[in-house]
Amino acid sequence: MKICQVLGLKERETVSFVGGGGKTTLMFRLAEEIPLQYGVIVTTTTKIFMPPEKYPVILLNKRELAETDLVRYLGEGLRPVVASGLLENNKLKGVTSGQIRLLQNYASFILVEADGSKGLPLKGHLNYEPVIAEQTTVLVVVIGADIIGKTLDGINVHRPELVSARTGREMGCVIDAEMIAGLISHPKGLLRDIPLGARVAAFINKVDCLEDTGEGYRLGRLLLGEKIKKVILGSAIAEKPVLDIVE
Repeated sequence: MKICQVLGLKERETVSFVGGGGKTTLMFRLAEEIPLQYGVIVTTTTKIFMPPEKYPVILLNKRELAETDLVRYLGEGLRPVVASGLLENNKLKGVTSGQIRLLQNYASFILVEADGSKGLPLKGHLNYEPVIAEQTTVLVVVIGADIIGKTLDGINVHRPELVSARTGREMGCVIDAEMIAGLISHPKGLLRDIPLGARVAAFINKVDCLEDTGEGYRLGRLLLGEKIKKVILGSAIAEKPVLDIVE
């Protein structure tokens, strides 16, 4: 089964990805899955690395050129990556909610990386993170399953001190499913400002890295609740990205 099928995507959606452990990979995998008859735009509200060459980049700071290129690329069946400018370290600067609203006029699907985790599978969020656009209709919380069994420190977790404070666990402890679920469901965590009407799903990525996949299922059951109604177990880089669904 494909990711777009499991998420239950309709003909027009704005899908935002938050969390850590494979957001960018999962976002581009979804971009490839959506049938060619639908226009797809990839963007970010934070920052993102320059994509592979197959994804043309459009910068909105050149307004007339941006619209011309956007229409042409979408007409050719390409999935353009839209940003508001260039940053250092080969990164693209994010767009605003207002700019996403404009992009919705050109494509059926807008895929948004709405969070940054410095490439780590787990993160403690500050009060201005993640940056979820109000137009979001589907919110995907990404968790790297490879964090299970690792220690709570700066090598494995982005802002481990914040994670420690919110979960009541000591620095250096072993990260388990209960700790991860407690962090994500925390009132000050990444789910505190979900746009009205948005459907929320979690994607536990890299489940194939677990010695015991039962730990992935346990995490999935713990994540289900008032906000998260569906948990997908899988691997964004596998031939079959969806292993199973917990709901």
